[in-house]
Amino acid sequence: MGKIVLLDDLTINKIAAGEVIERPASVVKEMVENSIDAGATSITVEIKNGGISFIRITDNGKGIAKDDTEIAFERHATSKIRQASDIENIHSMGFRGEALASIAAVANVELITKTADDEIGTRVVVEAGKILEEGEIGCKTGTSITVKNLFFNTPVRYKFLKKDFTESGYIEDAVTRMALVHPDISFKLINTGKVVIQTSGNGDVQAVIYAIYGKNIAENVLKVDYTYEDIHITGVIGKPEIARSNRSNQIFFVNKRYVKDKTLSGAIEKGFKGLLTIGKYAFSILNIDMDPAKVDVNVHPAKLEVRFSDESKIFKSVYHAVNDTLLKNDLIKSSEKEDDKSHTLNSSLFGSRGSSTAQAIQKNTFNSLLELQKKIKEDLEKSKKDINYNPLNSNADTDKVTNQPKEETNKAMETDTIKVPEQANEQDLTTTVNNNEAKTETQPVEEKKLNIKELEDASKEIDKQIENLTNENIKEDEKKESFDEMYFKIFGTKPPKTEDEEKKEAPQELTKEDNTTLFDNIKDDYKYKPQYKFIGIVFNTYIIFEMDDEMYIMDQHAAHERIMFEKVKKNFYSDEEKDSQLMILPDIITLTHKEMDIARENMELFRKAGFIIEEFGDNTIKISGTPSICIDLNTRELFLETLDEINSVSRTAKQEIENKFLATIACKAAVKAHMVLSKEEVESLMDELLKLPNPFTCPHGRPTVIKMSKYEIERKFERK
Repeated sequence: MGKIVLLDDLTINKIAAGEVIERPASVVKEMVENSIDAGATSITVEIKNGGISFIRITDNGKGIAKDDTEIAFERHATSKIRQASDIENIHSMGFRGEALASIAAVANVELITKTADDEIGTRVVVEAGKILEEGEIGCKTGTSITVKNLFFNTPVRYKFLKKDFTESGYIEDAVTRMALVHPDISFKLINTGKVVIQTSGNGDVQAVIYAIYGKNIAENVLKVDYTYEDIHITGVIGKPEIARSNRSNQIFFVNKRYVKDKTLSGAIEKGFKGLLTIGKYAFSILNIDMDPAKVDVNVHPAKLEVRFSDESKIFKSVYHAVNDTLLKNDLIKSSEKEDDKSHTLNSSLFGSRGSSTAQAIQKNTFNSLLELQKKIKEDLEKSKKDINYNPLNSNADTDKVTNQPKEETNKAMETDTIKVPEQANEQDLTTTVNNNEAKTETQPVEEKKLNIKELEDASKEIDKQIENLTNENIKEDEKKESFDEMYFKIFGTKPPKTEDEEKKEAPQELTKEDNTTLFDNIKDDYKYKPQYKFIGIVFNTYIIFEMDDEMYIMDQHAAHERIMFEKVKKNFYSDEEKDSQLMILPDIITLTHKEMDIARENMELFRKAGFIIEEFGDNTIKISGTPSICIDLNTRELFLETLDEINSVSRTAKQEIENKFLATIACKAAVKAHMVLSKEEVESLMDELLKLPNPFTCPHGRPTVIKMSKYEIERKFERK
């Protein structure tokens, strides 16, 4: 007897559902695409429990005719194509007729629909592929589909679903993508009664980006509208300053269908080459509008991948679209953002290794005063240049020009002179200078001379405040720290021992075995630091030094990253008061709903690391303090990249999340490759590294140092 049998329809539909319906987000994607094909201008998605227990999609499209409602749930029942040749010229989102049948096979489905020609709507209830009810119902023109108890009859697939908020995140991603490529359609996503996404449908993609990603992203995107032969590319690309450390914000569509394709990603990277640092990926949302006959959208069950007939042409079109857009726009960053990176290597790269003064000063205030002082001096020089100012006869010139007695002139000066309070804050100083600038713009040349004294007085007052601030903090440091502690903090080593101390500590002869490295002789009390000879730095990245008969090559980023990791880790697991530095101006960061969920779940991680962080309204985070080693970093960028890294780890692996979190902070705080270090900074880096219990690798597992023996080098030159 034969063993081959025909499967029943329910089993066939379940198998199809396994390919098409992976999770609740797949249901939302398929149903919303049907709504788009129906010509809807308003689509509402409602979910509960991550879409597992409840999904409802409501649209104002043309609806389904009463005679078609039953057959709509049959496999491969579709109104989009009629014959095989139609597959080569597809303009609709769905066309295979698998979605409704696949969903109905693994869930309880209720369909309510009405066309403009029908006087009353139709209601159909389907469970496990079988129609249980059918009748008439009053409703508006359009379609509403409710899906309940997804995978209730396929427990194996149900078992592999993730937590509710994770599944909600996937649904949010699906709705986000469709809203971005269809700015002319109003989308609304409601999660457990709360509106998560809402777009206006006014056709402006920048308005959609604002609604989803927030103000900062919306203000830093460039619109793309480029035609390459018969390919039309539209959308937006982000300025380099909003690039992220992963490709999550690179979204591509082909004929408004979301796809994943390495060719498109490669073209974006090529277009931004030279503008982004290594490991950064540009923000991009692009739609490639092309002849449907030249792209196969039927190569993936969920239609996530496509096949182009000419990949080279697609690559060139995207590359030229990106390159052309970048060339047409101003990509110069604002001075405020550049100034964040203008700190010295001593403070910004080596954190707590920096001078005690730099550590004690509230850096944002100190740097703000310096910046304001710089601005005043620039204005002063400009004013002097404009009127050929001569300090030797300035009073005579002023009296002559204004035709006033000297006493009256001085009185006028005293009246208008900038008044800088003894304890003025940054805002007071900035307001004073800005008001003076506005006043100067409208003054004639004669009166501009009077402002020179005002600017000089303001400059002297700020110099005084900077000096006072510095002196106060030096005194505070001296109270708290012993000489040894201050010396160590400044130079990275303990102070040299006196002759008496050296005599008391009889030096021991250290023998070197064949397999020892420069780290092997490090003791807890750090008495026996290996003697090495600094040779130089190659490629502004690799430090070369010599010890005994071996040559060592150190990766400056990997080495400093290990140092920073140990400091962050110590602070993280410490039960004492956290090492944290208050920011004079808190960072307010707008997140997507998915990012906000991740932030809420991991808020305690940030607090344990020394961040002062709290929720600040819907989808907004306020950071008012950071660990001291992060004070000079871009807090917003650090926070977003840390969220990305956390999201890439399994949510159940607590230890893995913590390690990834700490490693990300350390990586951002560490000195980068290609940064030029002085000899003193190299020596400090070496001293810090040699004290660590595990100096051999960075937190990501890369080696910090490699070595070559004299014998190996001689062999390569055929001396041995």
